[in-house]
Formats: sequence, C-alpha cells, structure tokens
Amino acid sequence: MTDFTEANRKYFDKMATEYKDRFADSIKTLSEQTLKHRLWLSDQWLDTESGKDKDIKMLEYACGPGLISMTLAPYVSQVIGFDVSDNMIDEFNRNAKSIDISHKMIGYKADLLNTSVPDEFAEPNFTDFNMVTVSMALHHFEYPQEALQTLTKRLNQNGVFMIIDILSRSGSDHGHGEGNHEFGEAAHTVKTHGFSREDMQKLFAGAGLTKDFKYEVIPELLIFHKDEKKHNITVFIARAQRP
Repeated sequence: MTDFTEANRKYFDKMATEYKDRFADSIKTLSEQTLKHRLWLSDQWLDTESGKDKDIKMLEYACGPGLISMTLAPYVSQVIGFDVSDNMIDEFNRNAKSIDISHKMIGYKADLLNTSVPDEFAEPNFTDFNMVTVSMALHHFEYPQEALQTLTKRLNQNGVFMIIDILSRSGSDHGHGEGNHEFGEAAHTVKTHGFSREDMQKLFAGAGLTKDFKYEVIPELLIFHKDEKKHNITVFIARAQRP
C-alpha cells in the first residue's frame, strides 16, 4: 500500500460511521440515477431476457458502505465489494445484513491495485465479473489508468465497467462547476480534480475497454454539507465494455 493509498485508508476509516448521514442527499441521488441508468449500463440483469437464468456477478471497488452494491443487488446473483478501509468494509457488510442480502453481498478489505494482492483474491470467485463499478472514488486513485487496467482483468468478455465521478471544470458546460473541487479535509486524498468525457474515453481505451463507450452528465447536482455550508458538485456516469 502506497503512502497515498494509506492516506485514503485513514481518512475513510474515520469517515465510515458518519458517511451515511453526512452525504444522505448525495446517496439518494446516486442510487436513483444508478437505477435510472440500469438498462443504459447493461441489458444483462436477472429480470431481463438476456440475463435470464444466468449467473450475473458484480464487483464494486472502493465500495465504501456499499451504495451501488445495495442499489443493484436485486438484479444480480452476487455482488462483491472491496475497499482499503476496514471500517468501510464493516459498514458495507452491516448494510447488507440490515436489508437481508448478506447471502449475496459481501465485502472484503483489500487493495486490489497493489501487486501483492493475497492469492485468495485471484481465485475464480473473484474474477469473471459481468460488471465492475467504481463510484465517486476514481478521483482518489493515485494512478487511474493503471487502476482501470488492473480491474478490467477481472471482467469477463463483454463485461461492463461503470464509473460515476466528478465532472472536471473543463468538461462542464452546465455552469455547475463552482465549488466542484473544494475538497476541504479530504484534499490530501484527492489525486485528480474531475474527469471530462475525453478523459474517460481515453482511460477506458487505455484499459482495453473499447466497446460501446457511453458518457452522460447527471443533471441533478450532488449536495453535501461542509463547514455548516451547503455545497454541490456535478457528476457523470460512464460505461464501456471489454470486447
């Protein structure tokens, strides 16, 4: 684990128990938008014709308390979360238990981007995913391109990689950029101040995700509170497939 990753681990360990309350409005928006874009992301779900009678597996990396996993769990056979933060993984598994889906949603503490990943996470249960998701975390990754390349290896053929993250100021034509990159106490854990459509297309292509690229700016702002003030950011959702 690099010093930068360790800084993220410490910050999110500290944030874990208050995350749900502190970002309640944003969590609601992200969940709603993920559901709205579900068929835009993929046509293979347990309730679709192309996903019928299939084993559909999803990996959420830098999963935090499991927002995306909980949102999409009803439509997949299994969802696995990974995070470098012990406390976030505790929240992830606690949340799965609270809504009675711990039989199909489980989180593990591990840095999959580290070359010394434990052998157990190279077993078949942790590969051949239909979907890999990274939500509101890519801007915290020290090396985004290398991260996508590493995680893409865990996708099966035609598997979908989904990213939700912050829109860069240069990528915004919506006038919502003000305050986008005022990360406050989390500033030391942020590596990239947002991504444009061109950024994401390049990152996906560099990871071999060259099939059916899509990118959409989410019209609803994410709202959060910091220093007793309300702030907002503009985010996007993007996807591409492994050919």
